[in-house]
Amino acid sequence: MIIVLNGPLGIGKSTLAEALHEHLDSSVMLDGDHVVALNPAPDDELAYLHDTLALLVAHHQRAGYRHVVINHYWSAPEQLDDLRSRLRAVDGGAELRCFLLTLPEAENLRRIAQRQKARALDETEFERETVAEERGVLYGRDDRALGEPFDVSAPPEELVARMLRTLQVD
Repeated sequence: MIIVLNGPLGIGKSTLAEALHEHLDSSVMLDGDHVVALNPAPDDELAYLHDTLALLVAHHQRAGYRHVVINHYWSAPEQLDDLRSRLRAVDGGAELRCFLLTLPEAENLRRIAQRQKARALDETEFERETVAEERGVLYGRDDRALGEPFDVSAPPEELVARMLRTLQVD
C-alpha cells in the first residue's frame, strides 16, 4: 500500500506520516521536502521529486517493505496524477490512496505559531502567507482530485487509528 498525504504547510503531514509509519509493519516514510533537499533539484523540481520517489519506492519494495507513506504539498490534480502514474509504473498492483488533510484555519495557524517557537529563524510571516495561499488552492475545489478529505484535528494516536480503519488495515 502507498499512502500519500497532501496538505498545506503546518497542518501535520509529517507528524501523521511518522505516526503511520510507526504503526504499519514493514513500512517506510518518505517526506517530499526531505527528498528534494537531498540533492539540488533540476528546473523541474516536481518531476525530479516524483522520479526520486518512484526510485525509492522500488528500492524499498525490493528490500521487503510493504507500505510506503509519502507526504508533501501538491497543488494541482495533474501533479498527483503524474505521481500516481510514476508509482504505478513501479508497482501496478499496489493500493494507492491519497488523502487531503484538513483542519480549521485557526488551528492550522496555531500549529504554525507553535512550531516557530522551536526554530532559530523567525519565518512566521512567510509561513502565514504560504499557508493562506496553499489553503486557497487546496480547499477551493469541490472534488476529491487533491485527495480524500481527512480531518487532522485530533491527536496523532487518534488520527492513526482512524486512518488505519479508513484504510482497513489491522
